Amino acid sequence: MARITEDQLILPSLFLMSLSPTKGLTTSDLIPKLRELLKPSGEDLDILAGRSDDKFSQIVRNLKSHSTFEGYNFAKYESGIVTLTAKGEKY
Repeated sequence: MARITEDQLILPSLFLMSLSPTKGLTTSDLIPKLRELLKPSGEDLDILAGRSDDKFSQIVRNLKSHSTFEGYNFAKYESGIVTLTAKGEKY
């Protein structure tokens, strides 16, 4: 089975943010919600060397570190929370 990519996490992440009353979530909140929604398997569940988390959680965290949402102007990060922009909500 193919690994989940950052780009494949964009739309489900925006959907989950849209369900929040504040239209935003922390990355720590987003990881389990995406995990429940997408049911990662295979290599995505491999534990990272020297860490206690798996590849899936790293990919989710990469959304922030690579400024993926901000690059598309779908969401912005403020005070540790990623919040939908008008463009992200529309998308």
